[in-house]
Amino acid sequence: MFKYFSSVTLTKSIVIIVCFSFCKLISFNAYSGNKTFTIDQSTPYYITADYWAEIPSGGDTVFISSSRTEALKILDLNGEEGNPIVFINKGGQVKINDTRWGAITFQNCKHIKISGTGDPQYKYGFLLAASTCGLAFSELSSDCEAEFIKISHEGFMGIMAKKDYGGYPPAPIPVFENLSIHDCFIENVTEGMYLGETKSPGMEFKHVRVYNNIVRNTGREAIQIANMVEDVELYNNTLLNAGTDDTNYHGNLLQIGDNTVVKAYNNIISGAPAYGIMSLGSGDNYYQNNYISDCKGVFVDDRDFTKVDSVIVFSANYFSRINHPENEVIRNLNGENYLVVTNNVYDDENALFYRNYFSANTNYTIENNRVEFVSEMDFENPDHNNYALTSANAEEFMNMGAPGGPEYFYTDTTDTNVPVPQQIVLTAEMLVDEVEGGSYKAANYLIDEQGITPESGGHPVSESWKPFWNMDKAPYHIYFDLGKEYNITQIAFHDMHNSKNLDVSVGEPGNWTYWFTESCDKYKTWKVHDMNITTRYIRLSMNESVYAAVNELILFGYANEEETEKSSVIAEGSNLNTAVDDELRLTDDLFIYQNPVQDNLEINIPTQLAQDFTIEVFDIRGAKLVSENFVQSSGTRFNMNIADQSLKNGVYIMRFSNAAGEQKALKFLKSKY
Repeated sequence: MFKYFSSVTLTKSIVIIVCFSFCKLISFNAYSGNKTFTIDQSTPYYITADYWAEIPSGGDTVFISSSRTEALKILDLNGEEGNPIVFINKGGQVKINDTRWGAITFQNCKHIKISGTGDPQYKYGFLLAASTCGLAFSELSSDCEAEFIKISHEGFMGIMAKKDYGGYPPAPIPVFENLSIHDCFIENVTEGMYLGETKSPGMEFKHVRVYNNIVRNTGREAIQIANMVEDVELYNNTLLNAGTDDTNYHGNLLQIGDNTVVKAYNNIISGAPAYGIMSLGSGDNYYQNNYISDCKGVFVDDRDFTKVDSVIVFSANYFSRINHPENEVIRNLNGENYLVVTNNVYDDENALFYRNYFSANTNYTIENNRVEFVSEMDFENPDHNNYALTSANAEEFMNMGAPGGPEYFYTDTTDTNVPVPQQIVLTAEMLVDEVEGGSYKAANYLIDEQGITPESGGHPVSESWKPFWNMDKAPYHIYFDLGKEYNITQIAFHDMHNSKNLDVSVGEPGNWTYWFTESCDKYKTWKVHDMNITTRYIRLSMNESVYAAVNELILFGYANEEETEKSSVIAEGSNLNTAVDDELRLTDDLFIYQNPVQDNLEINIPTQLAQDFTIEVFDIRGAKLVSENFVQSSGTRFNMNIADQSLKNGVYIMRFSNAAGEQKALKFLKSKY
């Protein structure tokens, strides 16, 4: 008579592996795509198609510099099916806090992916705030993906995807296909996710995936969806503390609106003055293996687009501390759909588990629901936004909720021992001119007025570096050897305006990695780029024109005392083959001997650090995969076998911490070669 979803055997570990493989593919392909573009603080708010000298297309990458603090509205940009345009943070976390309507808005854009995986030190590469919406896919957008975005503001919406028609859409009804939102963190907004117009009919959504997200402390609903008509799944989300505005009819955690099908499973849904789940969908609504607590339970009703031949199923869910004033767990006001309520667990023997408000209605099956103790969820460290489940949780809960993990992979920068960035004075001895026969106008012009900085308010007056008359012998390169590794926090160019690109790379001679492009589109203006790299060498290149006019370069940062002068940067996306000669390493340094890693993670742990320490391994998304504790060791080479940890090939982060509170995070590549 009916058929319902029952694939809860999908475990969280499988979800993590699949998601990581996909994330890794996108992240690395993004750097090796067709073309790259850069958005920095100088880029305008509105970015229309005519802004681009060459419009980005499928497979291209748009880097958003960590220097960007103003909102962005990107219009009419189209990638290709299966080959999106990827927007990704670069140089650290992008922190946008603007009074405009939205922090980042994609309007009438298709085949777009925005990813916060651009810096391994941050789980969420974007931190967004605005007056109304953090991230929006608006108007007739479609085929969009968002990952590893954090939104924290007092605006109305965290993430929005819809176009409003007020219940009167045109014919044929516009369709938003392939919406994917995952691994995001949303807090303190009014509506966590507002996906689809509330009124029906409206823009229709097909093929939607919302998973691995954390949404907490929302004034109204944590997630609200509507007009989602085909292939919709919400799973492994952690939704906490909704309805803080105490607004009537708007305090639910998960609200499934009119004209909607859904499969919602493996979610943690906890804390609201109203319902954990409000199910108003059309039917074919399946709720399975969810943890629902500290709320009024579940409310089921029909709406205008109810499909009377479709089922609504609640199966194998866990209900704890349900506080409905009438002491009921599931309230049913839907007399149209066939309702199936089976194999659920609830922890109050005095509660009425199911209440049907249609006395003559027999359109339901209620069976095998039982009263059992349901424990509270135990998270790793909610005070630091780590909502990973601890091993203390019941086994049946371990495949639920978002993966969690730390937000940051570096030592707390409030530590007074962290050096204060200073100007790194550049000299002629550091400069290597790679232009054949030498530059026509010397590259020394880039560093002949080091006493004039952006802070000084002055402007250099010397010539600009010009390698040749034209591009006959291009490309043209120079580089700086700083003599030892520095943590570079800012690079400033004094732009003399010829609107030509100057490319910046890091690495070492013979092994350069592109980092960003200075567009040189201002006149007698300091262009300051916030950075977050460690390197000894910096290279400047003219690849398209000799008129990338810059007449001074200023660096800020501090010496990396933990590395030897023979070390050099490994930038994101570069070659990670970093085998080191033991004799070149300081004996009191903590480092990985051989990188890439195959089956053994070999770590040099100095004796003074090797006191009751912990080794943890995270994937690039921040999910903790390995954690082992060790007693006091004599130090030197430490071997940790990871062959049995089922780690796929890819980039991981190893974090060392000891009983003295000392920490260090290192990136490594797992490879079979």
